[in-house]
Amino acid sequence: MESVEKVASDKKAAATKSGFQFRTPADIQDFAGDPAKQTMMNSRWSNHLNGFTQQGMLNNPWNTINTPAPTNYYNPIDNNPASSAANIQWFAFPGRIQYNFPATTPQQLQQQYQMADTGVMPGQINNDPCGTGQNVAYFPYGPRGWQDEYCEWAVTRNAAGKITRIDFTCENPEYWNTLWSVDPNQVLALYQSILDKPQITLQDLSIPGIVDPITNLPVYNPLNKWNSGPVSSPTTGGAIHLTSTPNTIQTEIGLATTSTVQRFNPPPPPATTNTMWPSADFNNLICVGQFGQRYRNSDPNIGGTVNNFVTAGNVVTLADPPGLYIQMPDFTNYKTPDGTDASTFWTIKRGSKTLKDQSGKQLPGNFILHAVYEVPASKNYTVSDITISGTPIDWGSQMALTFKMQIVASAYAGTTPQGYAPVGNTAPGNTFAQPVQLFYQDYFDTLYGIKVPNPSNNPIPLLSNSTYIPAIANLGTTGAKMVVVTDTCTAKANQPATYPAVTFDDPNITATVTAVKENIAYAVPGNSQPSTYTALYVTVAVNNKAKPGEHGVYVTNTGQAQSVAMPALLTVTPVTCQATIAWQNTGIIVNSNSKTTVNYTGGLWTANPADNGGQLYNAAGNPTFFPAPPGYPMAGQNIGALVGRVGNSIFMIGLGAIVPANLNGELQLCINDDLNKQYGAGLSDNIGAVTVTVEVS
Repeated sequence: MESVEKVASDKKAAATKSGFQFRTPADIQDFAGDPAKQTMMNSRWSNHLNGFTQQGMLNNPWNTINTPAPTNYYNPIDNNPASSAANIQWFAFPGRIQYNFPATTPQQLQQQYQMADTGVMPGQINNDPCGTGQNVAYFPYGPRGWQDEYCEWAVTRNAAGKITRIDFTCENPEYWNTLWSVDPNQVLALYQSILDKPQITLQDLSIPGIVDPITNLPVYNPLNKWNSGPVSSPTTGGAIHLTSTPNTIQTEIGLATTSTVQRFNPPPPPATTNTMWPSADFNNLICVGQFGQRYRNSDPNIGGTVNNFVTAGNVVTLADPPGLYIQMPDFTNYKTPDGTDASTFWTIKRGSKTLKDQSGKQLPGNFILHAVYEVPASKNYTVSDITISGTPIDWGSQMALTFKMQIVASAYAGTTPQGYAPVGNTAPGNTFAQPVQLFYQDYFDTLYGIKVPNPSNNPIPLLSNSTYIPAIANLGTTGAKMVVVTDTCTAKANQPATYPAVTFDDPNITATVTAVKENIAYAVPGNSQPSTYTALYVTVAVNNKAKPGEHGVYVTNTGQAQSVAMPALLTVTPVTCQATIAWQNTGIIVNSNSKTTVNYTGGLWTANPADNGGQLYNAAGNPTFFPAPPGYPMAGQNIGALVGRVGNSIFMIGLGAIVPANLNGELQLCINDDLNKQYGAGLSDNIGAVTVTVEVS
């Protein structure tokens, strides 16, 4: 077994309420050579996990009963006492295939292997495992939707149809979206190196037709051609991160938080005080508590085990770093043609066999994020020439039956909370609009309009592979076009009198509903099947007095009192201009009737690390004046200075300036540098960023 991924050790926590910062999955440091970007990545990732945890700890106060906020789950950002860790494990093979299409003969077992690899099922399944339901095409839908145990794989075959390589991944999509937000080019480099496919391009990984509303850079496509489907070849396919709609870290945190709520067993009537659920009843607990999907190997085991931890009087959380992790396979029954130890062909591409917590204690289990099983060409045989218990490896799923997945929980002693009856629906008078997700309008419209095919022949929108990573808006934003997806909302299209109020947990952030679309159907991340929602088209403004950070969103139906905000759907940030990106949007619209003032407030950067003795400088540019040559945004002005643009008009800002009069459009910012690489590296060797305030009066 070979490990090719370096993992950082003993990273110190940033200052929070408890002095704690969540680490990246397996503490992986994808910007190890760029401390500034790694710091940004670590901070963003911890903020996202904090937001996901807040969402999970809220439970559902909008449209269900017996769903209180958990009392026995803790957020280490707020409170991080000493605790003990324990791992929860399950097999990577899809348990719902085994349940719905059981195998009692060797031929049926081979059919199960084929189903797990291809997604081609012999029949339909019930769409409500906890009730009566009706038969529908096998779900979750998606190019690898059926691989729903938080492990997915793609198989490479030679011309003879024999397996030459299997890529297994359990990396969550939220991490890769965050990585892209820091540097899309690093995502490209990782794709190329992990899959050993240098032919991959940035365009391959991007969604055509839209750009990031802040950076103007391409938008990441989580189902791009190199991370889609169970087959990998030189021209398409691969498995970088999870794609099945329930396979997300936000889902896992939500499952862990929700499963801490104690449920009476059996559910009343008659009345009982018992809240202990033995493992044989875990699938029933899933139905009573309405978390996860019944008959998976993962969800019932995770939820039931966490629930039992709390029944024993513990207060729990997901151990840091939260994540889903592949375990080492059991190679006992593997046999190679030449007697070579079969484990030597297993390579850990990302993650590690062992990991310590932030105090230096060893955590249980393995922390593998991406592994490859591949026989070197020098051996003159393939993976398919290796046997497991005497059967040749014809399918990747055969290996998935030889290893487990895990999460790790941490717990400290507390008290057992009260029990509750099963989750139910609220009465109409007590049903409130539930904010679900918040997107920029271009992103929402584009992804909703892209239908993704799958082996079940039931295409669903690419929006189903969005995430709960919050949208970003700058301080001073004046007219951001966004969409709030809501459930149990009474708004009607083209009937403004029915439009709800959309507000935020900060009065300095405002929104106006401009349109409504009903019956928006997609699988909200974490869900196995599509449902219908209402889309509220809004225009959002962020006053300069708004507090930077994550913010919650309220949606209040007409005629109702305000309910509860969904946490962490919007992130407010200072206006920041990065040295490595060309013209960046601010979200601030100027017009000929306004006076707009831009002032530098902090940060350092450089347009050339070789200048100024290698020292960074402020928005005035290089301390030794260097006039920019032709081709720079402002030729003749200082290299490295901050410049602005509205429409086609470019002007100097430096440490501060008033935007020239009679301009109309969005204010954009950039470093005065070689944007088009006419003279060398362009922006690629730049370092740092500066922040500004923008006042419009």
